[in-house]
Amino acid sequence: MPFFKHLDELSDITDITWNDRKRLGPLDKASQRIMRGKSNFTYAQKELFAAYVSGLNACSFCYGSHVAVAKNFGVSTKLIEALVEDVDTSPVNHKEKLLFKYLKKLTLSASKLTQEDADDVFKAGWSEEDLHEVILVGCLFNFYNRLLDGHGIKGNPAIYQFGGEHLHKNGYGVPWFIGLIKGLIKKSKLKKLQEFKA
Repeated sequence: MPFFKHLDELSDITDITWNDRKRLGPLDKASQRIMRGKSNFTYAQKELFAAYVSGLNACSFCYGSHVAVAKNFGVSTKLIEALVEDVDTSPVNHKEKLLFKYLKKLTLSASKLTQEDADDVFKAGWSEEDLHEVILVGCLFNFYNRLLDGHGIKGNPAIYQFGGEHLHKNGYGVPWFIGLIKGLIKKSKLKKLQEFKA
């Protein structure tokens, strides 16, 4: 169970951001622009990056949710698991492996990144804009991983599926009226949880 009284087993990131709207509300627009804005990467690739970072951090909520989103975009769960296990033996090409190696270092030991790490990415044919995109996704999910784990939100498979379907269909924007429909969302999550347990 979460560590805060206003959160429960059905809570997700919006329950944290809505409770501190003045400071955290702008994250919704930033997340939408980073994850669904114009990019050389597809939505599926960005969700793969998100799930990978979350897997490295062992953030059960974000990992479960973004594996579900990535799956909705056609990404194999086995691919994500293989990347988290070992980039070198994963079934992605060498050029892509360099992005995941950069993300791994950014996530686990960011202060040890060097010009050589960036140059390896550039020599493989990625542009500075491409690497910047990958860094943005990595930073966003390192932040979200810690925000969720810091509040004790772990989720469960039904909630991951619910969130995965929502993010796949609607993206990351949170409507201004979310406070008015929180009860409805909670009922939908509860129904999904009951269906999953049945």
